[in-house]
Amino acid sequence: KQYNREEVKERLELLNKKTPLEIVYNSSVETYIKSYILHGKSSISKMLTMSNYYFPIIEPILDSYNIPLELKYLPIIESRLNPKAKSPVGARGMWQIMFNTAKEYNLIISSYVDERMDVVKSTKVACEYFQDSYDRFNNWTTAIASYNAGKYGVLKAIKRSGGKKSYWEYGPFLPKETRNYVPKLIAAIYMMHYAELYGIYPEKLKFFDKETDTVHIKRKLSFHHLSKLIDLDLEEIKSLNPSYKINIIPEITERTFHITLPIKKIEYLLANKDSIFSQLDLLEKDVKYPAYEEMVKKIVYKIKKGDCLSKIANNFNCKIKDILLWNNMKNTTIIAGKKLKIYVDADYD
Repeated sequence: KQYNREEVKERLELLNKKTPLEIVYNSSVETYIKSYILHGKSSISKMLTMSNYYFPIIEPILDSYNIPLELKYLPIIESRLNPKAKSPVGARGMWQIMFNTAKEYNLIISSYVDERMDVVKSTKVACEYFQDSYDRFNNWTTAIASYNAGKYGVLKAIKRSGGKKSYWEYGPFLPKETRNYVPKLIAAIYMMHYAELYGIYPEKLKFFDKETDTVHIKRKLSFHHLSKLIDLDLEEIKSLNPSYKINIIPEITERTFHITLPIKKIEYLLANKDSIFSQLDLLEKDVKYPAYEEMVKKIVYKIKKGDCLSKIANNFNCKIKDILLWNNMKNTTIIAGKKLKIYVDADYD
């Protein structure tokens, strides 16, 4: 089907009426929609299938935080709905969460686990970020822009624009990547709604066509051994549990971990738990597993007289902007006696 500008405008207007997001038609949005239609058909096809699996997980979480459901489309432009996605600057997971943001929101990053790649936990962090950002800006489009540029990047653009409040007015003052961010999202929302009109249909993907369930695991568990004992493809277990970096669930007293499997396999595991775990003990008896190490720990620092943020940042080997982010501070003013959250490497003394 050919691109028809008037039809696209009408459809976007229909979508706009159903959401607090500002879904508009402009030349940037048009460019990205055309790009999807001309060059992105296979990508959209794959994401339609992935969305059938991931959206039922994401939607109830967005709803519980009172976040517009259209934000479920953000991982399409962030990661193509890939929970194992890694960016060159160190962002990870479907929502492309940076290391410092993960620390701020208490996600575990250890030698075994990276919870930025856990769909449920990373979605909750994204929701908490959006709530914080919406509370500050009182506008969903701006909250979305801040997810890309950071709250301070948006504040800077608003200031440079002379105090304009609309994203479309202060947008030219944002970094180039963020100027394109909202138009990209609008294009993705459009394509996911109207893909069939352009002859784009879900692709058949091996591991995402079954109903799954999750169960807590309170012991060390190797996916390699489990796959044999429950007769499930190792690659399927890995695909359904992307947050386990070395395909092993660790056993840590103060931590709770879980595994996601097709419902029939969960039922089989629970019905035969004693026998399966006994066999696992035999298989793992002589296996030497790597040590479990958390990558970060939180310190509560009491501000002393004569302290300044640059001095504190220097002492803890972090940046001033990290401390501002972790403590949701608007400026660098600090008061003796108050406390700051600081995140440091786990081996920091």
